[in-house]
Order: sequence, then C-alpha cells, then structure tokens
Amino acid sequence: MKKIVIIDGGPRKTMNTAQMIETFKQGVQSVSDQIEIQHVRLYELDYTGCRSCMACKLKDSKNTDVCAIKDGATEALRDAAYADGLVFASPIYFFQISAQLRAFMERLFFPWLSYVDYSSNPPKGHIPTACIYTMNANAEQCAQLQSNNMRENETVIANAFGQPDHIEANFTTQVKNYDRYAYAEGTAERKKAYREAHWEDDLAKAREAGKRMAEKILG
Repeated sequence: MKKIVIIDGGPRKTMNTAQMIETFKQGVQSVSDQIEIQHVRLYELDYTGCRSCMACKLKDSKNTDVCAIKDGATEALRDAAYADGLVFASPIYFFQISAQLRAFMERLFFPWLSYVDYSSNPPKGHIPTACIYTMNANAEQCAQLQSNNMRENETVIANAFGQPDHIEANFTTQVKNYDRYAYAEGTAERKKAYREAHWEDDLAKAREAGKRMAEKILG
C-alpha cells in the first residue's frame, strides 16, 4: 500500500493547521482508500535539530538515508524518508515555520545532501510533496512571506523532490474568544468577517491538494 506522511509542525490539535491537515486527508481519501495516511505531530516527540555530528558525511556512511542520532524523531524520520508522498504543515511564527518543523527538516534533509557534488539524494527519489501554512499575516504580509521565508523553506524541499504544492490560509483566527486577550480594537470583528468569507475556500484548497497528491502517487 502507498503511504503519505504528514509532518505536523503545529502545537494545537484542533485549530487552523490541524483543520487544514484533516481536509487534506479527506482529499486523499476521496481518490482512494488504498493510500495509508500517517499523521506525525512533532510537538508530541522529544528530539533536537541537527547536531552536526557529520556521521552521514563519513566515507561509506550507512546513514545517508536517515539521521544517525537516535531520539524521539528517529522513527518519524525513517517513515518520512520512505514515504510515497510528504506533507509539511506549520503555522507561521515570526515569519517562519515553527521551530519543531525546522528542526525536523534539518534532520530529514541533511543526510541526503552530498558534499561531493551538492546533489540531494532521498532514498525513494522524487515523490510528490506539499506545504500547508496557516498564519495571522494578512494578504499583503503573506505576499512578502511567499517571496522570502516560505520560499526558502520550499527551496530545500525542491532540491530533493521537485517543487512542492503550496497551500496557505492567512489572517486566520488565533483564539476562540478574543474578549479574553489583548488585541487591537475591532480585531474580533475583522477576523470573523474574513473567516466567513475565506475559510471554506482555504479548506477547499487543502482538499484539492490532497486529491492532487493521491492522483500523482497512483498515476
């Protein structure tokens, strides 16, 4: 059976990133029930980023597929390395993906990078990938993120697999009850209006991306 691994860099299990992931899954399942979907929640794992041990760069290294360091991410790294499709999902914090996802990506991609010719050689070659982002940033700020930080993240993925599918939702609702938090006046109303106008469309984009990945895997 084919397998998609979703790497979830979000801390909350029911908010925006989680909802986009669930809708992506629905898109996959609408195409086929013969594709396994594994959802890895990074906030539930105990691990670090790359420790620069260089074990994967030794001559005749046996660690060019999966990071040599053994910790809470090892199993997920192996599953991701041998998946038939990969999804990287994260809220955007300070214009960047979450620290958990960045650390995981360091560990995932570095063993594949050759210092001989700087090629990237994942164990299963090119597979379909996607990036799901959710953020408080508005449309103008999001355009800047796309041209800078998010694109840098996607360049790493593209070097290994080819350009990932890009799915985003901006100006998302951050809390359920804005009355309890210190926000600028009118934030709750603006967020509610934007969500009512755009959220279903954002979910639809995630669903369609799930369909596209499933069709690529089966095609």
